[in-house]
Amino acid sequence: MISKIVKGEDLRVERKETLNEMFWNTVSSYPDVSAIGYWDEGELKYLTYSQFGERVERLAKGLIAAGVEKGDRVAIYADTRYEWELVDFAVLTAGGIVVTVHSVLNRQQVEYILRDSESRLVFTEQKYIQNLPQDIDVFTLEELGELEGRGAEVSDEEYEARWRDVEPDDVASIVYTSGTTGEPKGAMLTHWNWRFNTISVMSITPFYPGEPHICYLPLSHVYQRVVFFAGVSKAATAVFCKPTEFLETARLVRPVGLVVVPRILERVNAGILENAENLSFVAKRIFYWSRNVAIDCGKKMSRGERYGLWLGLKRYLADKLVYSKIRSNLGLERVRFVCSSAAELQKDLAYMFNGMGIPVIEGYGMTETAGPSNLNPVGRFKPGTVGPPIPGVEEAVAKDGEILVRGDNVMKGYWKKEYETHKSFTKDGWLLTGDLGDFDDNGYLIFLGRKKHIIVLDTGKNVSPIPIEEELLKSPFISDAVVIGDGKPYVTALIVPNFEMLINLAEKYGIEYDAGKTVLAKGISGEKEIVAVDEELVENPEIVSFYSAIVEEVNRKLASHETIKKFRLLPEAFSIEKGEITPTLKKRRHVILKHYERYIGEMYS
Repeated sequence: MISKIVKGEDLRVERKETLNEMFWNTVSSYPDVSAIGYWDEGELKYLTYSQFGERVERLAKGLIAAGVEKGDRVAIYADTRYEWELVDFAVLTAGGIVVTVHSVLNRQQVEYILRDSESRLVFTEQKYIQNLPQDIDVFTLEELGELEGRGAEVSDEEYEARWRDVEPDDVASIVYTSGTTGEPKGAMLTHWNWRFNTISVMSITPFYPGEPHICYLPLSHVYQRVVFFAGVSKAATAVFCKPTEFLETARLVRPVGLVVVPRILERVNAGILENAENLSFVAKRIFYWSRNVAIDCGKKMSRGERYGLWLGLKRYLADKLVYSKIRSNLGLERVRFVCSSAAELQKDLAYMFNGMGIPVIEGYGMTETAGPSNLNPVGRFKPGTVGPPIPGVEEAVAKDGEILVRGDNVMKGYWKKEYETHKSFTKDGWLLTGDLGDFDDNGYLIFLGRKKHIIVLDTGKNVSPIPIEEELLKSPFISDAVVIGDGKPYVTALIVPNFEMLINLAEKYGIEYDAGKTVLAKGISGEKEIVAVDEELVENPEIVSFYSAIVEEVNRKLASHETIKKFRLLPEAFSIEKGEITPTLKKRRHVILKHYERYIGEMYS
């Protein structure tokens, strides 16, 4: 039963097209434009579309010579680097199906995907070979030249016939879900699923030939990969870097577009606030005044209103004193859009960044929809929403609040899982997302969380954890939080402090702790950040009392059954290595709850 249906704008498409056609059309039309940028021994180097295409052709011929047939599965198990996309297009051009494997998965998870997908061979990096089964053929990205050399015996006619034989509705890739709630499933995404989304997204946030964008998120996930495909469709320049090289790369190339996950923007904000706390009294006052002006400007922009004379004057002054320096430091002086997806962004952060001249827009999508199905238009963003359906897509909300999607971006089904595929669609073709949401009066989708994550207290009251976590994260002293209470009498929370500010707090209060237990690791920005502290520090009564005041401030904004009755401060951050967050930085709640069973038990004892 459906309560609402909202359609995206019309999308004019002359005919369906494969990724192969898209790629080779761009190579033919823009041979001298830079396609790829990459770091090599401390220097940023580039490949033109002509050079990129030549390498793809040699690799594709090498794959054909190695016996890869149309429809064969070929896995890529590697970090984000430009060779990932060389192999990606080579496999597609050879008529194969690309199976993506997150580089952070453990040996058991990697083997499951390779066995389940029946991958014929796998491309990996030397450092990951030990995680692979011994009975599978392996090529390393460091030694692609050997495979390129094999293709000399394959004729141009055989090679061209192979890639032209691929149809738009053929499967291009099997992408396994991150498994936030259970066993990963392989979503079969066709050439047209991907190509359709590139056309739709580029009608909202376009690239132009030669414009740089940065690729640093996992290409094994649909989010970064569809952006790369979209850039190729418009002959943009994809500059590859490690997450730890992001700031240096951004400052050098000054990207026009960027995709992020909210955690990255939250960490950027935390870094800005930490720097502000170390300023002089006057400079700190100026910063926080400017930050408030940015939020006010962001709210005006979101409503489509003019600043007015007084607010406009304040923004001009704040831009000179603060915003321009932040944009310059982040390398975002000419950015036209920063798309945030995978989780909800705090509203004040969206207002703040937009008000500072960094246009952050939120989107929503799934592996099963080849990336975005919703996107806030630039200049008409609405924090708290993920925007209307993208052009060519229609969505509905079922009577129970579940979001349904229908369009050419929706997957063909799950690999070798007919029953799971059947369960995921309605009889009239709607994809059941498993997410909850609603539409506002302008057709913007409001994401309300995973259907399985809704907390039902033992009193029968329903609690959505995301808005509560969002309120907690507004405090600069909190880095992350998980709200708990399913089947319990009341709501509790696990809270990860901002460890940098926590240590400053301890020094201010003269609280002793074992500094030897402080653990540093490289963060997304490339700078070292604290990821763990002495457990006694987070259990100190003064520290607990300080955080109790933050929690009480949040509770005043909640209904009585939603209020946090107890909480525990955690001595370490959630991590990919422990399986607590996915490679795209989504929290895996069932893993977190398992890891902290003792703390949770104590809060309900």
